[in-house]
Amino acid sequence: MNNRETFESMISSGTISLRRSTLFDSVPRVLPADFDWDRIEGMMLGLAIGDSLGNTSEGMLPGDRRKEFGEVRDYLPNRHVKTPPGQIAKGYPSDDTQLAFWTLEQILENGRIDTASLSSRFSQNRIFGMGSSVRQFLSNLHAGKSWQECGTPSAGNGALMRIAPVIIPHVRNPSPDLWLDTALCAAVTHNDTASLSACIAFVSILWDLLGMSSAP
Repeated sequence: MNNRETFESMISSGTISLRRSTLFDSVPRVLPADFDWDRIEGMMLGLAIGDSLGNTSEGMLPGDRRKEFGEVRDYLPNRHVKTPPGQIAKGYPSDDTQLAFWTLEQILENGRIDTASLSSRFSQNRIFGMGSSVRQFLSNLHAGKSWQECGTPSAGNGALMRIAPVIIPHVRNPSPDLWLDTALCAAVTHNDTASLSACIAFVSILWDLLGMSSAP
């Protein structure tokens, strides 16, 4: 089945934690004819840099972070730097960047979001700093379940953090498939209404930003 057939089947069977709406038939606005593809590169590099800037203080309350570090504008001492431990300010990516760029690799290889290939790609190498939902997804996959059964009912941000590349196959030819590709890509690991809805909303925001000629 193609992705639309897969999506409609999962909606009908209740396998995906979403309700069907007219959104999945709506076409995203066409991006400018002179669209600057450097924006895509900037989006992906910004994701990786932001991850490296933020992962050393991940989990801290905003007030505690400001009190200890002020506004984070550069890399912080990183506990993963072994010599001397925790004293070198150096940027390292986490699972956010790994999963996002593995998604990009899968798109480049297959020309589209292929959820079965994506699930397999996520299981091939060590994931640094993964959360409990991704760990459960991997456990389900290794137990022989189909990818449709592996996503956990978790409203964590593990799908949101890797969702940006889903835009790329649709830039030249916008279609309603952008929204269902987002839902399927997210559901691979997080099959939860709040998580899926957040991913779709975030992709909509990114799409609008890519089409703007000035900052909102």
